[in-house]
Amino acid sequence: MRALPASACTKSRRSLLLAALLGTAMMFSPFASKAAEARTVVDMSGTPVEIKDTPTAIADLWFAHNEVLVMLGAADKIKVSAEKPSTRPWLFKVAPVLLKAETGVTPDTVNPEDLLARHIDLVIVPQRAQAENLRKVGLPTLHAQYTTIPNMLRTIDMTADALGTQQAHDVAALYRQKMDALTTLLQTRVAKIPASARPRVLHIATLNPLQIDGKDTMIDTWIQTAGGINAATVSGNHRPTTFEQIAAWNPDIIVLGPTAGDIDASSPFQALPAVQKGKWARNPQGVFPWDRYGCEELLQMEWAAKLFHPTAFADLNLPQDVRNFYQTFFHYNLTDEDISRILAAKPPATTP
Repeated sequence: MRALPASACTKSRRSLLLAALLGTAMMFSPFASKAAEARTVVDMSGTPVEIKDTPTAIADLWFAHNEVLVMLGAADKIKVSAEKPSTRPWLFKVAPVLLKAETGVTPDTVNPEDLLARHIDLVIVPQRAQAENLRKVGLPTLHAQYTTIPNMLRTIDMTADALGTQQAHDVAALYRQKMDALTTLLQTRVAKIPASARPRVLHIATLNPLQIDGKDTMIDTWIQTAGGINAATVSGNHRPTTFEQIAAWNPDIIVLGPTAGDIDASSPFQALPAVQKGKWARNPQGVFPWDRYGCEELLQMEWAAKLFHPTAFADLNLPQDVRNFYQTFFHYNLTDEDISRILAAKPPATTP
């Protein structure tokens, strides 16, 4: 094999050196840095949002979504939260690292300049307009609201994409798997229950002021999935109503929100057949109220199915499933007393 001339070797060395220098320059150029450290995530309104790869400082301004971040292994990334220990004691019990965060900050009270000063690299909000406003001042913001189970699963997947960790993706996939398994089980059994045997259920969000949850809500979703019919004929969350309207709806079962208040001896609700027959229950509350928009929707649907159709779902062991859920998704071991308190919508015996 004939050796290359000296001039050719020199040119070759120069080419290699130039390539190396160009590569180094690209590594340290702002464009390369941007490509390496930022990526695009599509939020629930269909808006592509460029966020930092694996964000480390998150402001979660939607109450229900804080639980999603905790479940996906990002509790320590939450630096600003809508939640407070006084209203969500189980959340701060399960994820005490949240006590280090700035709490009680909502989209209505947030100061964008404060988020910028804290170097927040991801913001979560429940409304599209809120996300747009925060993005205008340079804060990468995702709109994350949902009212159906499929969209809840989409939001969890979106959040896993935003976090960019293998753990987040694995947990999101596992949650989807368990949700699919439970909904299939419920739908299979409920399909065998005639419509005439499905109770008309009213969910009361608060007694004072009197507000109920109607159709086109997550509440309506779990009522139907668990084999019930929403007694309310209106749509939306926290809809104002009257006792006379509730009496006209005449629900077979009444579910009180965890913090709805009490039906005392002097309450006009004592005249309702559902109350007289003992067909009412207080909804459980754990890391988040089960009846609303958190990840414990899995447990809520099981609880509701057993409440509506105790015989058809007698084999489901809810206390054990609560224990397993918290171990699997929150890495927290509940005691028997903890489980009893969650099912009774009571706070932890010792608060964080």
